[in-house]
Amino acid sequence: MSAALAVVKQELGPSAVILQTRSFTKNRWLGLRRQEVFEITAGRDARGNNRPQRQLIARPATMPVKPPTDPRRQLLESPAVQNAAIAGIFQEVTGLKTVVQELVVHVNRNTCPHIPDDLYSFYSQLIENQVAQELASDMIKTLQRQIRPEHARQGDFVRSKLAEQIEKLLPAAGPIVRIKTSGPHVVALIGPTGVGKTTTLAKLAANLKLREKRRIGLITLDTYRIAAIDQLKKYADILGSPLRVVSSGEELSAAVRSMQDCEFILIDTAGRSPNDALKLSELNGLLAAAGPDEVHLVLSSTSSQKCVELAIARFGEVRVDKIIFTKLDEAAHIGVVLNVVHKVNKSLSYVTTGQNVPDDIEVGQPRRLAELILSPPGRQLIMERPQ
Repeated sequence: MSAALAVVKQELGPSAVILQTRSFTKNRWLGLRRQEVFEITAGRDARGNNRPQRQLIARPATMPVKPPTDPRRQLLESPAVQNAAIAGIFQEVTGLKTVVQELVVHVNRNTCPHIPDDLYSFYSQLIENQVAQELASDMIKTLQRQIRPEHARQGDFVRSKLAEQIEKLLPAAGPIVRIKTSGPHVVALIGPTGVGKTTTLAKLAANLKLREKRRIGLITLDTYRIAAIDQLKKYADILGSPLRVVSSGEELSAAVRSMQDCEFILIDTAGRSPNDALKLSELNGLLAAAGPDEVHLVLSSTSSQKCVELAIARFGEVRVDKIIFTKLDEAAHIGVVLNVVHKVNKSLSYVTTGQNVPDDIEVGQPRRLAELILSPPGRQLIMERPQ
């Protein structure tokens, strides 16, 4: 208290008026250390005298009080003890997290009593990778019919059988192949905004031109984004392939006719919102003018199941022949790929695994995707490069 009074005199002068005093305790270091503090609220006369009835200008003066040295307190405040206390707290939090996880598993287990104990870990793995619950349940039921009870305890055997099921549910279309004896094979990419259509088209063009030595023509309808046009122009210059920028059905038909000496024509369309019925109707008219041999719906594997299903429903009203999934390297869960391909009954043509042109793209490989779906969520993808 005497130390706090000294501060008051220093701040307000010897004529200061004491208005209020109190003491309290502050907790520090997660409550492991306490500090006692004295506070004095004092004021002075606005005219400079010490008459309390005059207007006062008040401010608090606080002074922590250092307690007498106590060996036990020194031990508690030592770095070793504090570190041990923090480690103990982390250990308790980790234990609590484990309890919560076990509780979640217990609740999920009660909602799926038909899943035998020996197979439940595999069912849980599918659910964690966001495979649809109904689809995961059907796969486990099929597995039960296929294997003997004693084989259910053989993890590698069960995993292999599940991978076979997933492969059957992931039909692969294989690479783009020219089926015409004359004229160009026309391929159009459609899809929502931001899924990577332009980069995917550049990868396809580079592989066809550089690896397969094909004559390639590029057409873009994405006049909304100057960056997309500039990007394709650079790729077209590098590949030595013609590029046409069009904005209408008539211009698109003319561009296709002007490239009749090409073996492949790749068309990049502007991204459309699945909720924009007018733009989707416009896209339908443009595709009719181009008359493509293949229409690939490009989807991002990082999108939610709901967004992907909406895109499929709306773009399916236009035309979808095959599906391309992009950004597998960014996806935390791969189950959405299985859900979509199974639900729409369309084959998977390509997947992309990065931004590098032309490397980060490959033909859809059901076995490889099955292994990823049966792997822990968040596992780093190591995709094979096309040869």
